[in-house]
Amino acid sequence: MTQRVPFFERFRRFWRRHRTLFWTVHSLWALATGVFVVVLAHERYGFAPWVLGFLGVTWLSTMFFARRPAGPAELDTPAEAPPLGEEVTSYVTRTLYQETLFFLLPFYAYSTVLSSPNVVFLGGLGVLALGSCLDLPFDRLLRTSVVFGMVFFATVAYAAVNLILPMVTGIDPEVASPVAAVAAVASALPLALRGAHGMKDRLRLAVASAAILFGGFALTRFVPPAPLRLESGTFAAAIDRETLALADTLWDGVDSADLTGPVIVLVEVFAPANVPTTVTLEWRHDGTLFRTTGEVEIVAHEGGFRVWDSWRPEAEHAPAGEYEVTLKTGKGRVFGVATLQVDPSPPRSPSGS
Repeated sequence: MTQRVPFFERFRRFWRRHRTLFWTVHSLWALATGVFVVVLAHERYGFAPWVLGFLGVTWLSTMFFARRPAGPAELDTPAEAPPLGEEVTSYVTRTLYQETLFFLLPFYAYSTVLSSPNVVFLGGLGVLALGSCLDLPFDRLLRTSVVFGMVFFATVAYAAVNLILPMVTGIDPEVASPVAAVAAVASALPLALRGAHGMKDRLRLAVASAAILFGGFALTRFVPPAPLRLESGTFAAAIDRETLALADTLWDGVDSADLTGPVIVLVEVFAPANVPTTVTLEWRHDGTLFRTTGEVEIVAHEGGFRVWDSWRPEAEHAPAGEYEVTLKTGKGRVFGVATLQVDPSPPRSPSGS
């Protein structure tokens, strides 16, 4: 008489046979849902504070359910795949962090200037978000490298806290960045220590923690000053100092001979809440810096703020070329660039011709 195989055992065997196919199909699904989350997050700052609570629940569930990962020698073959329960736990946790990454991407993209160093942070978030869709290799990295797992979880936590803290507490983004780094290490380190094997892993985690803290305190210029972002930058020949209304707006292609008076730039910055910050404006002509304003302390009311500056050419008129005004925070974090192309004056016809 043939012994009946229990349902769970049959399902486990089925899973082992088709595990690679399932995760390959799911990787495509994860990418599709990630794109949906990016679209959902567009301009929805009201959802952003919920991310912290979402991450808190994820962290608690991970601490409670996560098992000690296997050693570095483990391979992702059907015969040596992790237990089904552990794999489900890993999948749920990874999905929660993955969708959080996709949700945060648009908000950092709004504050990123592609020609500035802060594109590095946005690129890193994008790589992690896309990489997390590759289920098999990404899960293997998380299970076999405690350092990679810590960096991944810390990056998600840092990005969330760094964005949301200025919105809910009203502190300067320059202050939020180091606080976010401390919070990221404090939340990711306990998770990583659960999978550490011996003193060598603990030493690596200590080095990774120090690197994250150093970056959060000293390398903030590589991080966009979210949630602040440049809405517009407009050049003009005159401005009402009380209402900041512009007159004689200047557009690309303006004739150099027409710029005999001051050149004024007005930048409008969006902020979803009352966010204090310090800003400076840098003027460049064909890439050469020729003017830097002093630091201006501003409390960005909900909806944003406006800053303006003026420059008067020393010569008879402004030289032709590209004028670029860069908006920076007090610590040098770029979050906006306004440009004006000035064309050379056409040669004058000889008199009497």
